[in-house]
Amino acid sequence: MADNNAISKTELLYDPLFDKKPDLEMKGKKNTFFKVSFIIIITIFVGISLYFSFNSISSDKYTYKENDNGYTLHQFVGKEDDITLHIDYVRDEAGNTDPTKPVTEVREFSMSCNEYVRFIFIGKDVSNLQTHCFYYTKNLLAVIVDPENQSYVSVDGVLYTKDMTEIILHPMRNHQYRAALKAGITAPADTKSAEAFLTELSEKFGDEALVDTEEYEKQFSGQAFYVIPDTVTKIEDSCFSDCETLTYVTIPSSVTEIGNLAFFKCKGFETITIPDGVASIGSDGFSYCERVTYIFVPESVKFIGHHAFYGNLGCEKIYLGAENEDSIETQENWLPKQSPRSLKDVEAVYGQKRRAS
Repeated sequence: MADNNAISKTELLYDPLFDKKPDLEMKGKKNTFFKVSFIIIITIFVGISLYFSFNSISSDKYTYKENDNGYTLHQFVGKEDDITLHIDYVRDEAGNTDPTKPVTEVREFSMSCNEYVRFIFIGKDVSNLQTHCFYYTKNLLAVIVDPENQSYVSVDGVLYTKDMTEIILHPMRNHQYRAALKAGITAPADTKSAEAFLTELSEKFGDEALVDTEEYEKQFSGQAFYVIPDTVTKIEDSCFSDCETLTYVTIPSSVTEIGNLAFFKCKGFETITIPDGVASIGSDGFSYCERVTYIFVPESVKFIGHHAFYGNLGCEKIYLGAENEDSIETQENWLPKQSPRSLKDVEAVYGQKRRAS
């Protein structure tokens, strides 16, 4: 149920991905525990390293692990000139493929926080993309899936399950990709055409050296929104996470589940419209959408995960269609707590109807 206690110092350091809450009061304690823990961790790490040395194929750039029906891309470490990532077959450092070793899976966090890759090409044999496998790939424009793939499909660079019932990933800079397509720039099919795409993108919209500036983003303002198709019933974990330049996403009434971190740090959002029919909102589902001033949670929502609206400091109240707090399950700190603007906790107001648009 909703917890209306004032926010603590440790909650201010809440880490939404790893849920770390450090104890700020801990001082002067002995280091014995930490030394023992360090030894145990090192021992485990060595054991894991030995295991993978016998069950993986590694280079400075790629690490693969054999699985039951092919290979898992276990880790990708890209460099500045690695603007594309091809996930099809086991590749060596030079990018040469071994067609007898298909890649069928991508491990979670295998390339998280990569700042160089602009395009990801997914081969026909990939059938399992683990959650967060492309987490915070900050300059990613598009994911492009082989048409023969039976598990996934991409539409204008956005990744879906093959049947289009789940939207998996909206790349952080996909609005630029869609603007480029609309302007007549041809979608890339390989690394060479990807390089040509970026050149034409820069020529048409301005110097990419300005990619993080407000002036550059204004060039793409006409594409800074996204309409999810009405075939979708689930928005996957981290789907729109950190898409800070998006101003709006239309969620269709077909959606019943919004995953963890689905709209985390969508700081450009001015409004959030959760349609009737949504049954659950995952942890950090809409956290740190700081510019939003009005949130209505329809009566259909029966579960709200922890920190779901955390950090939405533009809100003074959150309005719910649920009759009372006993008719909806809420986890800890789901409300935006203690806005520095008002120095008051955000109030949950039950039994409400959606405000007319």
